[in-house]
Amino acid sequence: MSDPNFKHAVILMIEHSDDGAMGLILNQPMETMVDEVWDQLSMLPCPVDQSLLSGGPCDGPLMLLHDRLGQAQIEVCKGVCFTTDEQMVRELLLDAPGTMRFFVGYAGWGPGQLESELNQGGWLVTRANADVVFDPDADDGLWMRVITSIDRSLAMLAMNPKLMPRDPSMN
Repeated sequence: MSDPNFKHAVILMIEHSDDGAMGLILNQPMETMVDEVWDQLSMLPCPVDQSLLSGGPCDGPLMLLHDRLGQAQIEVCKGVCFTTDEQMVRELLLDAPGTMRFFVGYAGWGPGQLESELNQGGWLVTRANADVVFDPDADDGLWMRVITSIDRSLAMLAMNPKLMPRDPSMN
C-alpha cells in the first residue's frame, strides 16, 4: 500500500461491518501529552502522564482503549475496551486510572474497501490481544514484534535492508 500513514502500522480493528470499518493505529505516538487536551474535558488536574497516539488520518474525538468492561462502549477483544463518550472518558480517568491508551484520529474504510485491500494481500492479520494493545513501547518496535509473532521469516526480510523494496508501495 502506498499510503504513508500505514507504513509499519499496527492497527486494532474496532468495528467492521458491511457499512465499512474503523480501527486505531497502535504504534504512532505523538509529541502531545494527554494533559494538553485534558482541559477540554475537565477542570480537575489530569491524572495520567502519557502521550497521545495518532489513531489514523481521519479526524475524530478523543478515543480511549482501556481494560474496564463495565465502562465500555465496545469490547474489542478480551481485556480491551473502547470508549469515545466524553463523560465516560472523564469518569474512567478520574476513577483511579487503570490500563489506558489515548488516541486522536482513526483509520477508516468505506464499504468493501478493507475487504478489497485484504484480497489484494495488503494486510497481514492476526488476533488482537491486550498485551499488544497495551504494550508500553508504542513505537516502530511494536510492528516488528507483531510481524515476528505472525511469521518469523517476514521479520527477517524486514530487518535486511538489502531486501527492502525502494518503492514504499511494495512495503
